[in-house]
Amino acid sequence: MGVTIRTARLADRERIVAVSSQIWEGDDYVPHVIDEWLRMRDSEVAVADLNGSVIAFARAVNLTPGYVWLEGIRTDTAAQGHGAGKALTEYFIEKATRDGAQRIGLSTYVDNLASIHIIEQYRFQRVASFILAEAKLDSPARACAELSPEAIPVPFDEARAWILGSASITKSCGFLPQGWKFWPVARSDVAAWPSFDKAIGLRGNNGSLRSLFVVCRPDHGPAESSIDFADGSPEDLDVLIRHALALYPGAKYLQTMIPAGQSVHTNLLETVTGLEFDVWRHGEPDVFVYEHVVEQHR
Repeated sequence: MGVTIRTARLADRERIVAVSSQIWEGDDYVPHVIDEWLRMRDSEVAVADLNGSVIAFARAVNLTPGYVWLEGIRTDTAAQGHGAGKALTEYFIEKATRDGAQRIGLSTYVDNLASIHIIEQYRFQRVASFILAEAKLDSPARACAELSPEAIPVPFDEARAWILGSASITKSCGFLPQGWKFWPVARSDVAAWPSFDKAIGLRGNNGSLRSLFVVCRPDHGPAESSIDFADGSPEDLDVLIRHALALYPGAKYLQTMIPAGQSVHTNLLETVTGLEFDVWRHGEPDVFVYEHVVEQHR
């Protein structure tokens, strides 16, 4: 028998965790969130079953009516070559079509060549590029942590309006990261926002907001925190990123996705590089957002 795709059951949890333990040297986020995934509405975890054993899985969630986000695509390394990744991709494309969705989005790392090959076969197109920067607990960047008395909370409505008018959101092609999930906050035909946890900014003498960073509510487990948006002058960003580092002293990872639209990045890359965040590939874009336009059959 070949691979069959079905909705995950609670009984599949052990195999899902076992498969995910092979990812990122055993440091995958899925075990931290799988229980929530399995019980969430507007979300489905699907598994690829081969002769009664789960060899792969993926999750799709509706960010907003008409926009589906595909994530957590994992295949057992001992079961490569059975077409599980393709079968899961087809399954979710067909489901999105039946549900009347307009687009399916996902993100992937530059080294994930097998995944990129599959999604491009299914007419996913690269629509945005980012540069991943990270400060682990032992990173020299942690020594730069410093709370600033000038950095103050910003109302979320004001923060969203400022983001929409920023240079950063233009370079991100309208996407706002939430860790590795990218929300289409300023796309041409759809808009969806993540929930904010913190919005911190610096104001000018007239009280207007001149720089900002945002942390969305985490969805990848307790060990990770992410600066999901940061924009402003180099001087302001230096203050704000140091402030963010001080807010999360115990986070195993503090990461940020730096927009790199048309290979042009924001001031944030120089800031995190100067603070000695880990930036791979010499600052070249290494995280890509892909979209598939769903064809509706009449």
